[in-house]
Amino acid sequence: MRERSILIAGVGGQGVVFASTVLAQALYKQGYYVSQLQSYGAEVRGGAVIAWVVYSDKPITCPFIDEYDVMIILHQDGYKECIKKGFIGNHIIVNKDLVPNPPPKSITLPMNREAEKYGCRGLVNIVALGVLSKLGYVDEASLKEVLSTMKNAEMNLKAFRIGLNLIS
Repeated sequence: MRERSILIAGVGGQGVVFASTVLAQALYKQGYYVSQLQSYGAEVRGGAVIAWVVYSDKPITCPFIDEYDVMIILHQDGYKECIKKGFIGNHIIVNKDLVPNPPPKSITLPMNREAEKYGCRGLVNIVALGVLSKLGYVDEASLKEVLSTMKNAEMNLKAFRIGLNLIS
């Protein structure tokens, strides 16, 4: 298998790095070689944050890439940063609640609205992982296993189920 890659973009406070770490752990549990990196400014909250995971059945040669198999865009500022850096996504999943101008041909979903509706405010990052899993990019059981070991496991698993149910 060739190297595969998933990028998550948002702003500080959305748990972008946490989501990429969970994703990397789940892919590792599936038996892949994994590299996880992030890029963010000095701001603690509100600044653009980008994190990505590269994985393969062979050792990763270079985790620094510009084209991703999947891009998850959680906030307009994260999307702007991706454009500025010239990043390209073959499949793009967008949180339509916070990205008013999504790229063409993207899958747009009301991730924030659904998270809040079911009492999972602030867990849009985990909702996005549920969507990613439902689309077949990462094994559902591996993600559930990793999330069940984390702080606030019950709420994270609830948010994950919300993401699974956003895609039919």
